[in-house]
Formats: sequence, structure tokens, C-alpha cells
Amino acid sequence: MDTILILVRFSIFFSFDIFYAIRSLAGYLTIAVYPFVFYYILRYQYDLFEIFLKISTFIYLFVGLVQMFFYKDFMSFLMNRMSTSEDRGVNSLAVEPTFYGIVCLFLILIFLTLNIKNKYKYIFLLLLQIIFLAQSSMTILFLIIFGIYYTIFKFDLKVALLNGFFIFALITTTYYLDFEVIQNIRMLNLIDKSIEYGILIYLVDASISDRLSAIYFSVKGFFDNYLLPNGFGSYSVYLDNELQNNDIFVWVSQGSRIMSYYGSILFELGFIGLIIPIVYSYIILKAYRYELKSALVYLFFINTILWSAIPLSFTFVGIYMATLLYKAKWQGYNTLQT
Repeated sequence: MDTILILVRFSIFFSFDIFYAIRSLAGYLTIAVYPFVFYYILRYQYDLFEIFLKISTFIYLFVGLVQMFFYKDFMSFLMNRMSTSEDRGVNSLAVEPTFYGIVCLFLILIFLTLNIKNKYKYIFLLLLQIIFLAQSSMTILFLIIFGIYYTIFKFDLKVALLNGFFIFALITTTYYLDFEVIQNIRMLNLIDKSIEYGILIYLVDASISDRLSAIYFSVKGFFDNYLLPNGFGSYSVYLDNELQNNDIFVWVSQGSRIMSYYGSILFELGFIGLIIPIVYSYIILKAYRYELKSALVYLFFINTILWSAIPLSFTFVGIYMATLLYKAKWQGYNTLQT
């Protein structure tokens, strides 16, 4: 933790925007603090944590159902902002459907990590929220990626068939639906575009182009600066120069915020930021040290999705790391004892 704080302070000297630097510092504090805070909560108040985990699943479900079928702005006063549209799902207690889906995904990961009774019942409810309430295309893509990694490393034919059937069902449904219906549901609209444009879909979809450009330019900036820290608030300045010769992406957000968890870390902290994915990888391997196949699944999965538009301040990343630390320390110990 002390190392991360020292390195973040060092990066502030490179900052163009002191207010953004302070906000970024708060984000890095969550990376350093949350895993340890929630580890001790799990260690001393495990039953209470489990209760809150289960209650949270039902609360998100209840609010999502009310928003879907009765009143779309239900509980919106709790959020500093809420963003959705007619072709997207509901927000529940998140700021937009994508983050609702990501919250559900990390709750699933936490349930999978811990030894909780009837965990698969709650996982099923969370999957329903991702697919039918949040309707988050990015989170559904993450689920497909998880299924692919699971199939590769665990050689599980059932999961492979389930994953294949799910993809086939989505494509078939999209193919036979009316164009107007497809246009009104973003997830199906993206599938339709993917069928037509393939990997070039980023040329016709602003959101995909925006998210991919954040990964591309943050990594490019990392290497352009010879792996040294670019500092906080410098991303928009770097983009201003890069976009003058850009012929790859049609839509690019030009603010200081980088829509990539790992991309932000590498661009702002340089080679120093490599500590974070290395530490995360170590924690995963440590937690699954007796389950090599599972270790590979989660190692590749987490290090894939953290390149996406997950903000540094997203609390659930730290909570998930805490559950892995707990698993590594205590459930691994119990396995040896038995």
C-alpha cells in the first residue's frame, strides 16, 4: 500500500490538472485500501458480509424490476446521475445499465469465490439481471469471454455447448426479428451490426469505437513516453496531438478520463503501474493454488475485463480482491486441515 501511495504522489508531479490529480489519487487509494479493509471484514464478520451480499442481490433485483415494469426513475434520487435510453436496459442502483451489469458480474465472481450456501441460486438471479434487466451488451460479452476461457482451460464440453447455444440463440433471434425491434434493443442491434461488419463494427458504433480508442491511445501513450509516467490530467493533451493524425477511430472521447482500468494505470503511472496487474495476478494464483485450471480461468478473465471501461474507483474490484485474499488465507488453510 505504501509503495502505491509513493508512486502516485510521484506521478502528480507530471500532472496538468491538479483537481483531476486529486480525484485520481482517491481512485488509487481505493485500489490500495479496499482489498485490506474488506479482507478484515471477511475475517472477523464473515456471516455479516454474506448476509449483505445476499440482501444486495435482492435489492438490485427489486429496484431493477420496478424500473423495468413500473417506473423507470424509481430510486433515481440516490444517484448523482442516471443515464440510459429507450434501446437500453434499466439502471437499478447504478448510474447506467453497463455499470449495473458490471456490479452483477462482480457479485457473481464474489459468490463463486466464497463458500456460501445456495450460492448458485443467487448467481442465477444475477445472471437474469444482466441479461434481462441491465441488458448490458458489454457485460454479456464478458460472460461469453468467461465461458470461452472456462472451456479452454477446463476442457468442459457442457460449458462449451451452453456458450455456443447462447451465442447461436442470440444470432438466430436477431436474424428473424423485425428491423424496428432490433433497433429498439441495443444488444440485438450490436449483434446485427457484428454479423454485418465483423471486427470492423467499431467503425459504425460510437460506443465501441470510444471504448477501444481509450485502450489503444492509453497503451500507445504508455510506449510513446518510453514507459514513464504521463501524469494525471495529461490524457486530453496527448489526445489533442494524436487525433490530428488519427485515421483509425471515428468516435473518441477527448476528456481527461481514460475509459480503461489498466489503460489508466499504465498511461498515468508508466512502468510503475505494472505493479497493480502483477499483484492482482499473484492474488488470483495464490487463491487458486490448489486448483490450477481455475487459476488460469480467473487469471485470464480478470486481466481481460480490466482493460475495459471499468473506473479505477469501482469498489467491487477491491472487494473481489479481498475475497481472493480471504480464500488464499483461510479456505486454503481449511483445505489443508481436512
